[in-house]
Amino acid sequence: MLRVIVVVARDRPELFGYFEKTFAGMPDIKVLLDRRLAPPNEAPGGTADPARRERRDIYDELQQRGFVMIRLW
Repeated sequence: MLRVIVVVARDRPELFGYFEKTFAGMPDIKVLLDRRLAPPNEAPGGTADPARRERRDIYDELQQRGFVMIRLW
């Protein structure tokens, strides 16, 4: 059963290769390349919706670190 998704930024192919090799043969972990063309549009001033804020935090982390690990429950 899939438990973790690793999303790697498009501009970090070396990380994608590293994670694919590291997690090869581990059925609980899936490594994906970010397919989004651009970050989602946000209204100026942010949002009070916690789900949208969480998505924005994930996008920020992806941009800063080059990858994000998402645990599925």
